[in-house]
Amino acid sequence: VRKRHPGVPLFLLGESMGGAVIMTAMAGPQPPAVDGVVLAAPAVWGRASMPWYQTTALWLAVHTLPSGQVTGRNLGIKPSDNIEMLKGLGRDPLVIKQSRIDTVYGLVNLMDRAMVSASSLHVPALVLYGARDQLIPPAAVREMTERLPADAQGRRRVVYYANGYHMLLRDLQAETVWRDVASWIADPRAPLPSGAEERAAR
Repeated sequence: VRKRHPGVPLFLLGESMGGAVIMTAMAGPQPPAVDGVVLAAPAVWGRASMPWYQTTALWLAVHTLPSGQVTGRNLGIKPSDNIEMLKGLGRDPLVIKQSRIDTVYGLVNLMDRAMVSASSLHVPALVLYGARDQLIPPAAVREMTERLPADAQGRRRVVYYANGYHMLLRDLQAETVWRDVASWIADPRAPLPSGAEERAAR
């Protein structure tokens, strides 16, 4: 990121956990020198907005059975409406199908740090969120956007896709999202092609 070409804009794009990593990095002592960030369904569902029984269960599990394995099966969560893409991920041997409990604990720690880091996100930001996201609650995303610094008011854009799921960049309407991202990178102040930013304001 630091070896950039003069005069060439540089943006970071992160989906879900990648968005949380970007937010945390931008709040660090040596933030990447970029012109803006794109956060697609950023993982900001930290302990502050989780039900007490979930945080308690996670704490007990990580302190008693940290190497235990958990999966997302039977949770009734639909991460995307792109079923063929999801089937492909299920068949991919490189895709992790289960995670250790201490890994999940570390993910929640990351989401905590991302939420705290929101107040230090001074660069232009495009925040993307889907109304059908079943992984990151809307209250968490709302809290994150409210934490953004005041000086970022005119440089942040929040886009709300009525038919969007968690995997916005790979949903069936992914091309709509891609066009918005490309438009914003070309001109961060121009109206977005989808018009979804108006829904976010409402």
